[in-house]
Amino acid sequence: MRCAVYVRVSTDMETQKTSIAHQKNFFEKYIENKRWTLYKIYQDIESGRSIKKREGLQALLEDSKEGKFDIVLTKSISRFARNTLEGLILVRDFKARNIRFVTIEDGFDSEEYDEFMFTLLLSIAQKESEKMSERIRFGKLCRAKRGYYNGSNPPYGYKKLDKYTMIPAEDITTYVVKKIFSMYLEGKGLYKIAKELNKHGYPTPSQAAGKQNSGVIWHQSSIRKILSNRFYVGDLVQNKSRTVNVLTGERKENKEEIIIIKNTHDGIIDPLIFEEVQKRLKENKKKKIGNQTHLFSGILVCGECNRKMYYKKNRDAYICATVNKMGKDYCNGAYIKEEILIKLICSELKKIINENCCKNMLLKEIEKEIKNGDEQKKLRKLEKSIIKLNQKKDRLIDMMMDYLIDKKMYIKKMREIEGQKSLLEENKEVIIERLKKRKGYGEQVVKEIFMMESLDRMVINKLIEKIKVFKNGKVIIEYTFKL
Repeated sequence: MRCAVYVRVSTDMETQKTSIAHQKNFFEKYIENKRWTLYKIYQDIESGRSIKKREGLQALLEDSKEGKFDIVLTKSISRFARNTLEGLILVRDFKARNIRFVTIEDGFDSEEYDEFMFTLLLSIAQKESEKMSERIRFGKLCRAKRGYYNGSNPPYGYKKLDKYTMIPAEDITTYVVKKIFSMYLEGKGLYKIAKELNKHGYPTPSQAAGKQNSGVIWHQSSIRKILSNRFYVGDLVQNKSRTVNVLTGERKENKEEIIIIKNTHDGIIDPLIFEEVQKRLKENKKKKIGNQTHLFSGILVCGECNRKMYYKKNRDAYICATVNKMGKDYCNGAYIKEEILIKLICSELKKIINENCCKNMLLKEIEKEIKNGDEQKKLRKLEKSIIKLNQKKDRLIDMMMDYLIDKKMYIKKMREIEGQKSLLEENKEVIIERLKKRKGYGEQVVKEIFMMESLDRMVINKLIEKIKVFKNGKVIIEYTFKL
């Protein structure tokens, strides 16, 4: 049995690089114990959400077309795909090529389970992804409230003195920031400023950050971002946006929870100059109006003319686009109330789930995933980190007693340690509370799945491909999975 192994981590941090090494070692031993043959290990680091951007996965898919292996092994479904449709397409492709697909933590095996089970496991992985996103958000929120910068790279024109302190870089980048503000006040627009910077070949923000394949061209958007960033006057503004879709990475403004802490670092631009620039930017800003998305937007089709159906707020219903724009002379016109459609789909999904899924088997899979979660590991790491910080405090006291550091340095370092310790202890309490609440979580999830009393956009997008509605009230639902 020739085996292809796929491993992935979401960042290039040292801890995650260690994780990928552990994954490789695990699969090498796993394959050896099974007396199989390892063909190749494919890996992706800091690859993002899109399958197309994962070079390792793309190489695996290309080799699968040539029949270079018989089975694909990966740690969990969430490591492989978090988008149900993409995941299903990949598994179907493997099956068509007689390639087996197995995940270790979820216990999924394409030879034993059908697509419906795979869809359910992907949905669970999506829920876990959302919870993880919320935990990361909470950690960043705590740091922001303490005046700590959350970004991985310092803003253009600055450098990190230590983990929590930013100072002006006092190099070409600091000069460029001052030049940008100066040119804008002289009356030059964003396009002319970008053109001027490109003419002189000044390093772009991505170049200054040392990013791979960084762009060498200044764009108007980069200029606007610098001109509107309060960081340059010494203020820290964070939590300006939040992720609303963990699959696509879509972010939205977070005006209600913006955290502003003034004078956290030395500014590059005078506050009066900054305010004048904001005034001018505001005068030129164009307002944009977004489209509202409803529950069945994009998947509802008129069965009479095959055109999309649109939600009408005054009727709380969906109507045919042809009728809405051209009148009933051009289409018989399908029409359905949103409330009726929700009840119909919930009823049909409930029937499918009860006929095709075993409660005990699903509960077993969910509890296995919970048990294999990293909450306990995180708790142990936090406790170790707190112990290390206490040891640092002891060493700091010894250094001051031995006159190796003065009182001013002692107070500064002690504050830093206390701040870090306080943050770790807060995170520890959150994890402990979450672990307490997880008792009975599996039973609750299974209960909700089998009752199927409500729908949301995530459930609809994962399970339903298209819905056709006809004039006589007939509804045809096309699912993303095969029964």
